[in-house]
Amino acid sequence: MKKILTLKEYFISRFGVPLQRLAVDPGFPCPHRDKYGKGGCAFCAANGARARHLEPGMEPVSQIQRGVKYLQTRYGAKPPYALYFQAFTPTNAPVAEIRRVYGEFIAASPELKCIIVATRPDCLPDEVIDYLAELQKQYEIWVELGVQSACDRTLVKINRGHAFPAVQDAVKRLAAKGIRCAAHVILGLPGETKEDFLHTADALAALPFSGVKIHNLLVMKGTALEKMYHQGEVTPLNEYEYAEYLAVFLERLPEGWVVMRLCADAGESEILAPHWQLDKTAFSDMFLRMYSEPPEKRSLFPVVQTGDGSYTCYHPVYHQHFHSMAGAWEESEKKYLLPSRMKEAFAAGKTVRLLDVGFGMGCNLCSAALTVQGTCGRLEAVTLESDPSVFAMAMRLPGHKAPEIVKALAETGYYQTEQVCIELKIGDARKLVPALDGMLFDCIFLDGFSPDTNPELWTVDFLKELKKHLSPAGVLTTYSSAYPFRGALLENGFCVRESEPYGRKRGGTVAALTAFDTGSPLPEKELNIILRSTAGTPCRDPELNLSREEILKHHHEEIMLRRKAGIPKWYRGDKEK
Repeated sequence: MKKILTLKEYFISRFGVPLQRLAVDPGFPCPHRDKYGKGGCAFCAANGARARHLEPGMEPVSQIQRGVKYLQTRYGAKPPYALYFQAFTPTNAPVAEIRRVYGEFIAASPELKCIIVATRPDCLPDEVIDYLAELQKQYEIWVELGVQSACDRTLVKINRGHAFPAVQDAVKRLAAKGIRCAAHVILGLPGETKEDFLHTADALAALPFSGVKIHNLLVMKGTALEKMYHQGEVTPLNEYEYAEYLAVFLERLPEGWVVMRLCADAGESEILAPHWQLDKTAFSDMFLRMYSEPPEKRSLFPVVQTGDGSYTCYHPVYHQHFHSMAGAWEESEKKYLLPSRMKEAFAAGKTVRLLDVGFGMGCNLCSAALTVQGTCGRLEAVTLESDPSVFAMAMRLPGHKAPEIVKALAETGYYQTEQVCIELKIGDARKLVPALDGMLFDCIFLDGFSPDTNPELWTVDFLKELKKHLSPAGVLTTYSSAYPFRGALLENGFCVRESEPYGRKRGGTVAALTAFDTGSPLPEKELNIILRSTAGTPCRDPELNLSREEILKHHHEEIMLRRKAGIPKWYRGDKEK
């Protein structure tokens, strides 16, 4: 599959409008739960995937009314609709009962163009398929067939209750009646690897399916999968791992198949793991953007939209975004420009000397360069970056506010106007900072990845080097509020305060060599946590040459020694232990 045909695109091409699915529960139970008494599939929640706006036992008319109101309120959707028999197993009843119940839902519905039935492959007797073929004389019929995996060992592990041959049999009988069928698949099931995903894709491609509905594995509370998760038998995929596997899976499927869904979500109160930073819409936007590129050109740094409408990238090594998902450019404003009081300095006509540690996507530095425009001030900056490939990534960000700066730095290492002078230095900041030859800076922007994944830039020893290059009245600003980092600042004699929170509950950090009034003082409880418990134990890198693994290992060893000396793991005041 070179191009993804979404269900919305398919409906528009077929009916001229993007039909919304009107989800209903016909009230038929899952036969697997009844037959085996084991609670059904390991991943299935107690509500059998019933739509959130429905309640058990609702009459068809009430369900339709509730569903129409939900679709109109959430999507502004008007008829026609696609009636969607979704919960539990909508074909698990005698065909006469299925006729009666389906008929009631159809009669109660506004205009319909399509009917979708989600069911199990071992619950489709010929007489039910014949009834669906009858309905197809009036409506387009789709069957979502629960496949999950083509690996029988996986189906046994998740207590699926049927083997893959049941899928092969069901889809062939449906196709023989001219009924379109989509395979429902879950990526990330316990024990499965990329090879298993590709095996499933190849097995489906050999069958007469017309579409696919793909989900990432969700560990729902109260399911058998929850127990497997706690026992370490399953590790749900994060959004970027899933995107990688999803792309290669879709590439194995035939052109023209309808992709009904790319990922799953659930309410925060229902889901145990994973907790993605991207919602379903943001993930789909990121994935479709990535998939539109040829495989050999797909970026290792997926581009995603943040809450303020600007874009950032995800780093596959550090497993983090370059910026807060609340807003990439707003984070630069809230965590760097405002705490540094750079705007006031420019407005007063001053020259600000800036050391930017971690260019990344360039938002912090470029925000400073844009801020000086229209003032009488001047910006002189040195920016450090260890990975030259980020400049190409930054240029790919839609709506980047200063692409000319990124381009100039990438091509020449310099950018200069009447008000702005920037020099780029490529390499390990731990080596570059000591080589700055006594240069002093009014502001230091510290923007590495978080201390638990990129500890090299947050150690006592690296901060000691930064301290040497901070002017007496200068400030260091950063998004991080990690206890070990603030502990390292305090050990180096910095005065430490907190900037306003943005994108998270705790604020960022502002530090200076003398007392200052930017931000808020650290609360007494915070200081006690840092100074009187092992939570504030800083990381160390005496020669500025240790790997992140070595730094974290030594950090853990120091914490254990402090614990043995009687320092508590966590400060709890009078309850300290």
